[in-house]
Amino acid sequence: MDRIIELAEKYSNEMIANRRKIHKNPELGGQEVDTSNFIIEELEKLGIEVKRGFAKTGIQGMIYGKNPNGKTIMIRADIDALPMSEENDLEYKSQVDGKMHACGHDVHTAALLGAAKILSQLKDELDGNVKLCFQPAEETVGGADLMVEDGILENPKVDYVIGMHVEPNEKIGTASIEPGPVSSYPDFFEIKFIGRGGHGSFPSKSIDPILPAVETYNLLNLISKKVSPLEPCVVQICRFNAGTYDAIIPNEAVIAGTVRTLHKHNREFVKEQMAKIIKNISEIYEVEYKFSYRGKTFPVYNTPEIIEAVRESVRNVFNKGFVVNQSFKIGGDDFCFFSENTPATYLIVGSANEDKDTQYPLHNPKFNVDEEVIKTGAAAFSKIAYDYLNGKYKGI
Repeated sequence: MDRIIELAEKYSNEMIANRRKIHKNPELGGQEVDTSNFIIEELEKLGIEVKRGFAKTGIQGMIYGKNPNGKTIMIRADIDALPMSEENDLEYKSQVDGKMHACGHDVHTAALLGAAKILSQLKDELDGNVKLCFQPAEETVGGADLMVEDGILENPKVDYVIGMHVEPNEKIGTASIEPGPVSSYPDFFEIKFIGRGGHGSFPSKSIDPILPAVETYNLLNLISKKVSPLEPCVVQICRFNAGTYDAIIPNEAVIAGTVRTLHKHNREFVKEQMAKIIKNISEIYEVEYKFSYRGKTFPVYNTPEIIEAVRESVRNVFNKGFVVNQSFKIGGDDFCFFSENTPATYLIVGSANEDKDTQYPLHNPKFNVDEEVIKTGAAAFSKIAYDYLNGKYKGI
């Protein structure tokens, strides 16, 4: 058996225990103090050099190989949770009300801690260094950007970066490792219509903001029909808030949601169409409005020249084969700030089995994984790092 796969199997139970501990104690972006402290404890047990202070709660670990002046690969895992309540009935269910690891970041972190243990045992065979990046705030302010600003890609300079994301739409033992863009432009919007509140029995004395909000809701859903069906485009309203009582016409109505596009021209088109619709609706219904549209990240990009080498490295890890995954392409990830600055590979790793409890989508209150994916992720990280540092990838 391959040594790295053998070590991943050996430490599998430990990785699962780490994942469950993190899962039970979720922390939101920028607040990952206990999570960071736990990561540091685990790294220091392995004798790994640790630095704090990246994006406030981010952690860097360094494994120096037999040639510290050689190349450096960085492996990234995100560590933050989501502001939602878990609905799973599990022994390791979230113990924090309103917070949950519903996007697999606990799995990513446990897999990287597993890879740290494997690679620290093999460091005398590495012709270079491994930088471990535990990144906060992927779901919120974009912790990757802040870590880059704080110098995570320097001292030593990172020559290649890898990361992973679990995917419940794919089966355990499979992975999508595709060249080029593997995610979207993830943008967010909020529209507030401001009318004049009053008594529900006398609407003529008021200006109802719910009417323009409903009309806008319907029209926004038509925008994607103006985009080529060959170019993915999602405009989704995820929040609609208006009113406090049955007989009160509210002052304000708010709708908010997300836009996902793969192409820059469609991103701009959607924003322009939204602004046009909102302006016209506000004039028709004689309401004021506030429109905010924000989007910080952009598509994650996999360096095409090394995809085949990466696949060869992990062919025995993903023994059920490689797949072409489409669902994550409409997602977003601030790993883009790493792939923008250095050659990169981002793996989409199957995390489901035949049990429907492992097939709930990301960001669902019942999201969970087949925990075999943790050792699979750790083995993949370790195999890629080992092969890259020992000269099996050409051109980077």
